Amino acid sequence: MDNAPVPIKIPDTPFGKIALSFSGGGYRAASFHLGTLSYLQRLSYGGRPLLENVKMLSTVSGGTITGIVYALMKQDGKSFDEVYDFLIDRLSKLDLVKLSIEKLNPDVQWSNTYKRKNLINAFALLYDEHFTGGATFSSLNNMNSHLEAVVFNSTEFNNAIDFRFRNKGREMFGNYYNRVKQIYAEEIKLADAMAASSCFPGGFEPILWPSDFIHADAPGLRSIAGQVPTGLMDGGIYDNQGIDSVLKYKSNKDGTPYFDLILISDVASPYMEPYKPTVEDEKKGIQKLTIKQLYNKVLKVGLRVTIGLWAAVVLFLLLPLVWGYGNTIGTGICLTLAVIAFGGWLGKWCLMRRLKRIPEQLKEYVLSKNKNAAFFLEKFKGLKVEDISLHRTRPLLMDRFNSLLSLLLNVFLKIVRRLNYSIVYNDERLEYRRMSTLIRQMTEEDYMARAKREEEDGGSVVAGKYEDVVGEKIKAVAEAAGSFGTTLWFTDEEKLDDVLSKLVATGQFTLCYNMICYLESLIAGDGFGELGLEVQDGLKGLLAQCEKDWATFKGDPMFMVAATKGRGL
Repeated sequence: MDNAPVPIKIPDTPFGKIALSFSGGGYRAASFHLGTLSYLQRLSYGGRPLLENVKMLSTVSGGTITGIVYALMKQDGKSFDEVYDFLIDRLSKLDLVKLSIEKLNPDVQWSNTYKRKNLINAFALLYDEHFTGGATFSSLNNMNSHLEAVVFNSTEFNNAIDFRFRNKGREMFGNYYNRVKQIYAEEIKLADAMAASSCFPGGFEPILWPSDFIHADAPGLRSIAGQVPTGLMDGGIYDNQGIDSVLKYKSNKDGTPYFDLILISDVASPYMEPYKPTVEDEKKGIQKLTIKQLYNKVLKVGLRVTIGLWAAVVLFLLLPLVWGYGNTIGTGICLTLAVIAFGGWLGKWCLMRRLKRIPEQLKEYVLSKNKNAAFFLEKFKGLKVEDISLHRTRPLLMDRFNSLLSLLLNVFLKIVRRLNYSIVYNDERLEYRRMSTLIRQMTEEDYMARAKREEEDGGSVVAGKYEDVVGEKIKAVAEAAGSFGTTLWFTDEEKLDDVLSKLVATGQFTLCYNMICYLESLIAGDGFGELGLEVQDGLKGLLAQCEKDWATFKGDPMFMVAATKGRGL
């Protein structure tokens, strides 16, 4: 979008063109976003489901699972009920982590020999087998559903920017530094894009472009196999809400935004656990030993083991003298035990020699890989590491590890999330064109925090007591969904508790609530009276639908999910 001044008013065609973005978050995201889709499908606007006004879909990580399946099945002419049932079936039954680890066993056939045998490629093969059925981006060449654009986002590690997998169109496939020609893009499997988008740090290694995307039916990709590899990982590293791709899509010539509504479906939590320093263990027992003392104790134990093993060798060699080393079973057993004891000592001796060499080998490796290593090693000479007790060593190591982990998995993601929301909510041109639906929005904690902010700002968007507006039934489901972690499976306990259904239901009633707030702002906003009577009546009718549904959700938050149970799932 350019920055030309544009009057702030209600779009001439509210809900005419909707951009929908799905955040990352594993099965939590995939399930919640399915709820978002299903509620859009339920609402009727202009004589058809509101979902059919969605023109663009931008997804990240777990949201890409739902996004790709939805786009592909709509291309195949499937109904929404078929998409919904398919995803519920797959999400409820597939433990992707267990299945992918099993694929790494040496005796299991690796079905795509072009791919490296690792965890992320095992996931890609499973996605291909269970979600996309071998489909490639050629399936999305000519969009024949209500969608005109789909973007599945990942992050590339050569230039630290978004790498976009998208349908054929004028927009770039890949990015500025890695422009992927259409002839190559068409051969890329949707499952590989799904894997790249959901390849979160720590859990996976990067998937390599283009080598890990080659398959038997991809001659074009094979022709560029020698290209310098680019590591691709989770789209959430760059933008976990998929907002950037939406904002960089088309804009109208007069400067008005292209989309009448940008709807962000987001399961990412804005909260972080406070950093907690490692508590030093009580200085007693083994904890009070220094590294040198512990090493000396290990040496003493090793000496005792050596003495014991040699004693066993001598004993079992001399014992047969009692019966004159006759050719007996006893002699055979003793000689065998003597050989075993000697082998144990020999193995221990080889191991200790190797262990003693590790510090020096590690030092040589570090020096060879980092030109600044010698400088820092020189500085550390003054630290008598061997004299530091274990109860102080653990905090020194764990505080660094935990802070780095929090930085990678929490701090960076939260910063990027705030920046992206700031762009959307600080752009005055989007005043009546933006809405977010958040997984924790209907929890008491989030509702009350939002009410407090509104009160401080002099607003009244959040009105009424929590127990009156939301109620205990919605609260129970919302808090169960909001506390579910970022995983790619449901445990047996979570299946018994029907967490999948609660996640889907939370997506449904949270969007219902936000639709009411959004529609009320449109009807009370500048320019509503300038809209045609048919549009005005349509918006009022949509609000009436949502208000009726909200009353039903308060009585039974699972009523939409329950209505699908009779379809043979």
